[in-house]
Amino acid sequence: MTQQDVAEKIHVTRQAVSRWENDETIPGSDLLVTLSGLFNVSVDTLLESPVVRYCECCGMPIEPSIMGIDGNGELDPRYCKWCLNNGEFVYTDLNQMLDFLVANLPLEGMNEDQCRQTYQKHLLELPYWKQKMNSSINS
Repeated sequence: MTQQDVAEKIHVTRQAVSRWENDETIPGSDLLVTLSGLFNVSVDTLLESPVVRYCECCGMPIEPSIMGIDGNGELDPRYCKWCLNNGEFVYTDLNQMLDFLVANLPLEGMNEDQCRQTYQKHLLELPYWKQKMNSSINS
């Protein structure tokens, strides 16, 4: 895609795109969001930001290539693709997630109960599970 192609798609001048590519200026936040959609990458990637994201459901480090997809088909930087698939959460029950982790990612030097307890402590610190636990308490 040429500078002119990009400029036409996001309604700016070719010169503006050139200045961005040459690090003379950076696009505004509204254009960064538009560009991230155009190139199907996160804003962090466009800015070459060293931000390390973690899945809010399983805690795995995530990068744009493994980000989950929301119900609108957009990348969701909060979740990995193994936890969020087309807007649907794969793991809706903590025990379901724990069963998967203990069976597939055993922790060295720990028996099954110790492994389960360690994973549970970790998972309960993540936003997805905190919210689920709070909503079940309030229901």
